Amino acid sequence: MPRDSFLNVDALRVALGPYAPAVTLSVYDEIDSTNTRAKATAAEDASPSLHVARTQTAGRGRLGRSFHSPADTGLYMTLAYTTAAPLGEAVRITGRAAVAAAATIEALTPKRPAIKWVNDLYLDGCKIGGILTEAVTRPDGEARIIVGLGINLSTTAFPEGLRAPASCLFPREPHLVTPALMGELAGGIARRLLDAVDSDPAADLDFYRRHLLYRGQTVLCTRGNTAFEATLLDVDDSFSLLVSVNGSPVTLSSGEISLRPTAD
Repeated sequence: MPRDSFLNVDALRVALGPYAPAVTLSVYDEIDSTNTRAKATAAEDASPSLHVARTQTAGRGRLGRSFHSPADTGLYMTLAYTTAAPLGEAVRITGRAAVAAAATIEALTPKRPAIKWVNDLYLDGCKIGGILTEAVTRPDGEARIIVGLGINLSTTAFPEGLRAPASCLFPREPHLVTPALMGELAGGIARRLLDAVDSDPAADLDFYRRHLLYRGQTVLCTRGNTAFEATLLDVDDSFSLLVSVNGSPVTLSSGEISLRPTAD
């Protein structure tokens, strides 16, 4: 087993609560991608599995983009679980994963991240994390849901040419990123994700709506090569985005849509 000194495994298991005995935990000093590893083992895994890495050499984001994953400054994790639920719920799963991450951060730190639809966490106008939801159909016909999260905890150096300004949870307090906090965050997020598998989404919807970035603002929506302005209103009960385009209500549910304020 690769070394796990970058996070406190005992704290992680405590944070997992009743799920701890059932979750297979894999901790890596270095890996290409926790999502890639979780997908590679999807056929043989049936119980929930949690993959956490100190660094990723090929971290992946939405739409084939990369996710910058330097060592010791971020939380890079993937939770995989098996479900018989339909696969056409990626937006709902991603929305609830965003709530799991933001709510856990709020519970453990004084920070209050916002959620940018559909899969990003923001703080003080800058992106601090992202979510990548994937699925694999197992030979028995059930789906293996792969939920990857990358959260910048104390990362301050980023590659040039990023699509959005980037920052981290603790830009001026890197000493707060301890192995205990890493373990508590990883375990707490995973526990909330597992809680969401069969639970009523009402509480998560309320949290999401209260933390929705750009609510009431005019944003530029980009879908493929098409761009249009819209007023961001809310999310519906399936976590699809509700906007107004030229005064007419429109529901956006595609994960291929990008948003940014028109002032950018």
